[in-house]
Amino acid sequence: MKKFNFDNILLSFMLGIIAPMLTFLLYYLINYNYMPIYTFINFIKLGNLFKPIISLCILSNLAIFYLYIWKNKYKGTRGVIYSTFIWAAFVIYLNFNT
Repeated sequence: MKKFNFDNILLSFMLGIIAPMLTFLLYYLINYNYMPIYTFINFIKLGNLFKPIISLCILSNLAIFYLYIWKNKYKGTRGVIYSTFIWAAFVIYLNFNT
């Protein structure tokens, strides 16, 4: 039986894209589960909290990055860094267009 190769740029890129979304969802479920998700998103947009919350959710990529470093999977670290750059570009876009 062949082992799955986790040292893959595409896999780690997808993990880096999905992890902040899951962190955002977890933040919502822990702190604001009494309101619907669309109300929560409007609430944080009106309070100008969307950019800081998204920026903090991107920190979840740090855990994935260090996991790949710890396991010496250096191709995987590239994918996480690429996805973090995509998220950073999104935050910069939000900074100038909201």
